[in-house]
Amino acid sequence: MTARPALRADGGFTLVELLVTAAIAGLVTPVLTGALLTGWRTTDETVASLSDSRNRLLLPSTFTRDVQSAGSVDTNTADSTCTQAGDTVVVRLRWTEIPASGPPVAQVAAYVTRAGAGETLLERRYCDDSTGTMALRSSVSLVHGVAGTPSVTCHDAAGATVGCAAARSVSVSVTDGSGALTASARRRST
Repeated sequence: MTARPALRADGGFTLVELLVTAAIAGLVTPVLTGALLTGWRTTDETVASLSDSRNRLLLPSTFTRDVQSAGSVDTNTADSTCTQAGDTVVVRLRWTEIPASGPPVAQVAAYVTRAGAGETLLERRYCDDSTGTMALRSSVSLVHGVAGTPSVTCHDAAGATVGCAAARSVSVSVTDGSGALTASARRRST
């Protein structure tokens, strides 16, 4: 039998391989770190921009539909109809729908501000008495990052500013991170 030569163990790296790897890592790490930081910063800016864009789409469409349906408009902050603890009423719109069968259903949309997760929100609270008791059915955040206090302006048919009980048209103005936003609509009935 012939003796086999002893095999050399390949269990590690040479010093040269380790030095080359460390040099490459030293060049790549700052580039990757910069790319990640830029990505995170861009993501935050994009989220803020999308939120402001959402505000500009959601508030006018929702507010217009509610004002057009409204039989009455009020800004009474003492009335707690369709509000929750911590809400500040901006405007409340009321109307009655008559279903194909059954009794008429009173409906309320209350636009309120409230403190959210580190920001002030403008929310729409929707209530109805379809079960015999006025109850909250939905709540939607319409504007994030509200700055200051939203205002409501009510006008008669000629465009003169009037109390909201006699309003033919209603406007709500809100300021967010992108600036002022106003939603206006005319009531179908007065």
